[in-house]
Amino acid sequence: MTTADVHTLTGAYALDAVTDLERAVFTRHLAECSVCEGEVAEFRATAAKLGLAMAAAPAARLRSRVLTEITATRQLPPSITTGPRPRRWRKRVTVAMAAVAAAAALLAGGIGIGALQSPSTPSVQVALPAPDVVTLGAPGDSGGSAKVTFSRQRGEAVITTDALPALDGGHAYQVWLIGRRGAQSAGLLHSGSGTVTAALPSDVDRIGITTEPATGSPQPTAPAVVRLPIS
Repeated sequence: MTTADVHTLTGAYALDAVTDLERAVFTRHLAECSVCEGEVAEFRATAAKLGLAMAAAPAARLRSRVLTEITATRQLPPSITTGPRPRRWRKRVTVAMAAVAAAAALLAGGIGIGALQSPSTPSVQVALPAPDVVTLGAPGDSGGSAKVTFSRQRGEAVITTDALPALDGGHAYQVWLIGRRGAQSAGLLHSGSGTVTAALPSDVDRIGITTEPATGSPQPTAPAVVRLPIS
């Protein structure tokens, strides 16, 4: 690694995106280079501000749609290029700067880091600031429980499950909004503890949770393991 290569590692080092060897080399270099020391301090300060910024809840439909789509959307295969390979230090800096830029874009767009966590993460919470907010709960048929916090005025609902029986990799819990128009999927949960956020149509008067294939079903195929009347 040349001296020029070492100077370009400031962003990656600040974000801990370096190998053990690069960290050792750059740490020695940092003790002798005041310019790199200043850049690392600036990168760390920026990352800290991004981490402490206040997160805003996504639109009611966004999280549910994203989590539903990713269970059935195949990832694109890796692209293969025939041109010359980029220099390693240039690729490393690009990755580090992209991480900072992505975090900044999420915050600027009003989506907090962690707002689109896996549905198996029960810590995700979405506030429903409305005077008519109601929270109801019900036990699961085979253990665990679920609750729904909803607002008719805002037309939103947050369904949270806790300790429902574990499922094998081929199945998931699917949350259904049920009303005069039948059952509409609100999202999938691949663990017994998780959260789904969804728009709440005016005709929905109950919520059911069924066990379905891991990619979800267009309509319920099994009896509900949890039932939440919300009329």
